[in-house]
Amino acid sequence: MKSRLGKLIAICLMAGVAAAFAIPVSAQDLPKTHLKVIGPHSKTATWKLNIRPFWEDELPSLSKGAITADLVSMTEMGLKGPEIFRLIKIGVADIGSTGTGYAAGEVPELDGFDLSGVVQDVATLRKVVAAYTPVIDKIMRERVGVRMLAVWPTVQQSIWCAVPVKGLADMKGKKVRVFATTQADFMKAIGATPVTMAFSEVVPALQRKVIDCAVTGTLSGNLAKWPEVATHLFPINVGWSLWIMTANEKSWARIDPKVQAFILEKLNSVMITRAWKIAEEGTMQGIWCSTGDKRCTWGDEYQVTKYNSTLVPYTKEDKARLKELVQNNALPQFAKRCGAPCVKAWNDTVGKVTGLTAKAP
Repeated sequence: MKSRLGKLIAICLMAGVAAAFAIPVSAQDLPKTHLKVIGPHSKTATWKLNIRPFWEDELPSLSKGAITADLVSMTEMGLKGPEIFRLIKIGVADIGSTGTGYAAGEVPELDGFDLSGVVQDVATLRKVVAAYTPVIDKIMRERVGVRMLAVWPTVQQSIWCAVPVKGLADMKGKKVRVFATTQADFMKAIGATPVTMAFSEVVPALQRKVIDCAVTGTLSGNLAKWPEVATHLFPINVGWSLWIMTANEKSWARIDPKVQAFILEKLNSVMITRAWKIAEEGTMQGIWCSTGDKRCTWGDEYQVTKYNSTLVPYTKEDKARLKELVQNNALPQFAKRCGAPCVKAWNDTVGKVTGLTAKAP
């Protein structure tokens, strides 16, 4: 019997093949192209379920061997994420991916995709990404000096703790790993101490009590076996951890236009399509499988492990507090970091989608 992941990949592959017949470029027309690619941390959901299958298996298969890649993870390179744009710009790799939260220190506008607490459902997130992508694409080309190829979500970002917690109020005084400036703002606002560290460093930090809790996706935490040290999962939604893929301008320009078109089409029809499906289904599967819920149906086939961590109730009071934090903390802090032109661009795009308005400093 095919695994669930296998079925999902097969569906995406068939969709990609069908799309290929709708465009003038076929795999037989493609010249041989080999790329150097940097991907996410190797224990994340986006690496295991998306990036690695796409570059190592699906794209070579769909192109009939014409397009191949040397893929290396951030973990293997000892990277934390903010360095990716610089490495791509100077040609260390042709293509690289990083989390928008990782790189927002260098490009503050990136936080606008995923401000903590602003977007609470996948349908709204789709609209936010569609509206805001042209803004970031322009910045990537004109200011950063790289070409934006794609942006995609993972799953809901929640709080995992190695100490007992009962809700948002209990986060006060806790040391919490974050990976985005907007998450750090959130933690400070609730009285916690934000600690920035690489994904690969979290498990030992929780074990050694260097930190009490950490933020990551409900599915990524499971895949990285966080429940072996994190006893409590608090399913408050503090974001979606979007990822952005960029290319070196000179490297991309050297690629045959037919190959460029083929890569972009497959990125969207295969990898991005699957990413949104994972965001929709993986969020709750990550929660259920990590907390012993009978609704957990993702197992070995998705590289998911079943655990019995304590699920912390997400109360009406917590939801009300989150909305208050968005209005009084997330938006003002973003506006302060980003500046007036950025705020206007955000209000004209994400703001219109969400019904929220950030005020320029």
